Amino acid sequence: MNAYFINPFSQNVTTVDYDGNYESISRLIDASRGYFDVVRLYGNQDAAFVDDEGLYVENQRFWIHRNYPQPLAGKALLLGTDPEGNSVEPKTSYEDLVGDIRFIGDRFELALLHKFVGNIDDYRPHFFAGMKETA
Repeated sequence: MNAYFINPFSQNVTTVDYDGNYESISRLIDASRGYFDVVRLYGNQDAAFVDDEGLYVENQRFWIHRNYPQPLAGKALLLGTDPEGNSVEPKTSYEDLVGDIRFIGDRFELALLHKFVGNIDDYRPHFFAGMKETA
């Protein structure tokens, strides 16, 4: 099945073939210890699978999604979910997903943002024009 692969290292989103095996997710996203977490990004149940320990990886790269207030660490796989909780092809279009993502960079870029802004609860207004912070 098709899935979307989000790569903050090359700063692109591509369509990949996902074989439906949950163990393949860890390999596709380079999960540091083989564990992943799921972040729902859309009301249609499309969600990003991310490295569960991605925040602890050296030389990490970050990205943010319009529907999630915090930066996400590392590579991700976007899949949909059926009513039974099984993975299916995403319902979100490629164009919508690309428009909803901003690539941040590495820890230095995040630290620089904190240096100038201070404490941040919702990062989205700093990356998406016209958004207001919600606390």
